[in-house]
Amino acid sequence: MDTNPISLKSGYEIPLDQLINLYNAVGCLAYTTGEARPKLQDAIRNSTYVVTAWSGDTLVGLARCLSDDVAICYLHDILIHPEYQRLGIGRRLLANCLERFAHVRMLVLMTNDEERQIMFYESMGYRNTKDLKDITLNAFVKMPGRDLE
Repeated sequence: MDTNPISLKSGYEIPLDQLINLYNAVGCLAYTTGEARPKLQDAIRNSTYVVTAWSGDTLVGLARCLSDDVAICYLHDILIHPEYQRLGIGRRLLANCLERFAHVRMLVLMTNDEERQIMFYESMGYRNTKDLKDITLNAFVKMPGRDLE
């Protein structure tokens, strides 16, 4: 890790090589190999909101949201390069997204079942639908081509 201060930027024009380096570094290879590789920039550009973290000219973090800007905002990616994790960058990116969509009725995300991730999102006010008591809510997912058992 270098000693450059981390700056946040919103916008869609991120060099493909920087995106691929970040996605590969965090193990999101489904977005960087084969047919998906050239579509990664399209996915970024088609997002409602993208905020990135930079150390100098190096992309070290990214969060992106999809939203109708009224009823729902879905946080799709929040990625921090492993060398820059545990420095508060993810918290800054997520806080930026939550501020941008503070007026939206429901903020949702899906994440891996890893304790660190669960603790992080819970610390930012998210709750697992299975733990809700006062609101009956279910979350469902369908992934064409994948057996979800």
